[in-house]
Amino acid sequence: MIEQQITIQKSEDPFDTEVITVKLPKGVKLISTEPYAPEMLEMYGVVSDYEKDIYTHENIAHLTKGEITHLMKNPDGTLREALVDIGSKYTAYINLGKEPQEIIDALKVGLNIDIKVKPKKNGEVSASISEAFEECKRREILEAINNKSLAFTATVKELIHGGYWVEVSGIQTFMPGSLAGMNKLHNFESLVGQQIIVMPITYSKEKETIVVSCREYLQTKIPQAIEDLRGNLKEKITGFVTGTTAFGVFAEFNECLTGLIPKAELVDSKEEFDNRDIKPGDELNFWVKEIINQKKIILTQTGAPIDPWDVAVEKYPPFSEVKGKITKITNYGAFVQLEKGISGLIHKTQLKGVEISKGDIISVRIKGVNAVEKKVSMALA
Repeated sequence: MIEQQITIQKSEDPFDTEVITVKLPKGVKLISTEPYAPEMLEMYGVVSDYEKDIYTHENIAHLTKGEITHLMKNPDGTLREALVDIGSKYTAYINLGKEPQEIIDALKVGLNIDIKVKPKKNGEVSASISEAFEECKRREILEAINNKSLAFTATVKELIHGGYWVEVSGIQTFMPGSLAGMNKLHNFESLVGQQIIVMPITYSKEKETIVVSCREYLQTKIPQAIEDLRGNLKEKITGFVTGTTAFGVFAEFNECLTGLIPKAELVDSKEEFDNRDIKPGDELNFWVKEIINQKKIILTQTGAPIDPWDVAVEKYPPFSEVKGKITKITNYGAFVQLEKGISGLIHKTQLKGVEISKGDIISVRIKGVNAVEKKVSMALA
């Protein structure tokens, strides 16, 4: 019995491994990625009868590095085969007829390369350079699962039952139809052939497929999209209908945002709305009326919203007296709201000996308005 650390493969998933400390009782099968594993075990006293229960790295397909020792040519001078020393009892051979020409052109004796080896029953070991590249890309995608900072450009190749086959760096992945956009697509076939950005979200062992999501990527863009939107509230926007309810129309815009146009904010569309002639996919023009939070944006077709700061200088001239509502009291003063969207601060030095509470309506004297910085200086009247 020998105690040592080994790496085990816990399932059919080649990445589902764990390093454990074990003893080697009779009948246990090992998967080893070390060259000459049987010989090394014999040195530790494992009898040769166990060798039939040992699966070494020569018996499973895996990635490895090797040095090109020979390049064989066809009668016409083109390269036919490459022999690679992989530090094993066998030499791996590469059928260059199955490799891209750009790879063949770069080969030379003595070059160290990454390859994927595939043992054969007759003891030969075949290998592939292009499959090694593909496996490395596959691992890169797998390692990005649940990493919100990594996304990949992908091409939607085919519409299938339940979703799409999507190619990511040459690797075929699956994207459920429900994850193809921020909202349900009104035309599923329109996405075929398009380039999109996706994030890997899980691995399906049952289908041996990486599952990706475009929605996951779009959701990461929402905070910046909201910030950009706040700076351009007067800009007219073009979006498209994603659905209708009894109280309005939902529209998607700016790639990742969704808002509601209440029925009262629709222009010349009341009859169409009542007859449900507004359909998913229809194009609409509108403005943002109010941003309540990232998931609740109110839209309107009645015109660009009026910014109260645009007329604040004329509405609140210096020395004028107006009433306002105390909305917040801090250790440096009290905030007073003159109207929705316009508030100012009364400094604590102006409040000595004055009893006030949040919600009180008080009279204030305007000292000045800075519409650019959106600030109002004021004092108690």
